[in-house]
Amino acid sequence: MRTRVGLRARTDFDVVAKEGGILAHCRAVDLSVSGILIDRGRLVRSSDERLVVDLALRLPERTDVLFTRGRLVWSRGTQQAFRFVAMTDADRLTIAEHVDLQRHRGSIAA
Repeated sequence: MRTRVGLRARTDFDVVAKEGGILAHCRAVDLSVSGILIDRGRLVRSSDERLVVDLALRLPERTDVLFTRGRLVWSRGTQQAFRFVAMTDADRLTIAEHVDLQRHRGSIAA
């Protein structure tokens, strides 16, 4: 059994997943400083299950885009979970601030 470290927040913002030369426009559903759960808006196909993808996150309180790389943890239905494997410390801090902001709004996930 895996234990989660740190807070995570339910959220809703645009994410673009770049898989090779293909861009997939998705929605963030759940976020922590260590990973993200996205909804693709359609059933995940085996061709969507690349081990590592580049992600562009558009946090609602920011005008810039955060870029990271995620390693696939699981896929189910229309959703995929990724663990962040490459991210700057500044971007990790920005995500922590977003999670904290969601906490004050009452959107902390169980």
